[in-house]
Amino acid sequence: MKLSNIEPITKVICDFKMACVPLPKFRTRDNMDTNREYQKLLNHLKETNAQAHEHLEEEIDIVFHKLKFIPLESRPRVAVISNIRDFSQDFRVITQEALDIAGGVWLSMEDLAQADKVIVVQQDASLYNDLPIALQSSLLGETAAISQNELYIIQQSAFEGGTANDFLRQVEIFAEIVQPKYFIYGHEGEGWVRFEL
Repeated sequence: MKLSNIEPITKVICDFKMACVPLPKFRTRDNMDTNREYQKLLNHLKETNAQAHEHLEEEIDIVFHKLKFIPLESRPRVAVISNIRDFSQDFRVITQEALDIAGGVWLSMEDLAQADKVIVVQQDASLYNDLPIALQSSLLGETAAISQNELYIIQQSAFEGGTANDFLRQVEIFAEIVQPKYFIYGHEGEGWVRFEL
């Protein structure tokens, strides 16, 4: 492969034989053009509350820094379910962005079978009655995530509110679940639990 044949935006690494191999794309703060709602939140805070803006940006930058060398292909694919009864995903776009920032890859319900992790939102106490029934369905019960014991429950309160602190809490909870080797914020047991199968 000649260097001139490589697209300008593709970085390459060449070994001593001058054979070039494209590097995987990495997610960094600078190339995350998909996080538009997060950027809107930052811009709003910059104009209204400089201290909150600085705090949120610093905390999110720490997450980006810890995950910057994990290629997108190596990040866990995560299905987040808002209602286990009908397998719906009723979330704001910023929730998807929080998962993305935290090191996960958002999956739609059509791709549930490919999920490495499944997160279910607990809206009320009936979840623990509904979950065993849902696990018997082939839609959820036969996923790789379930066979690998990667089922998590997040409290509904983690998705309520629209403040910078609420968004940061969502990112932290998702980060603890999808990248546990890198993040421990202390939300386990309060904001989320692992459902042992």
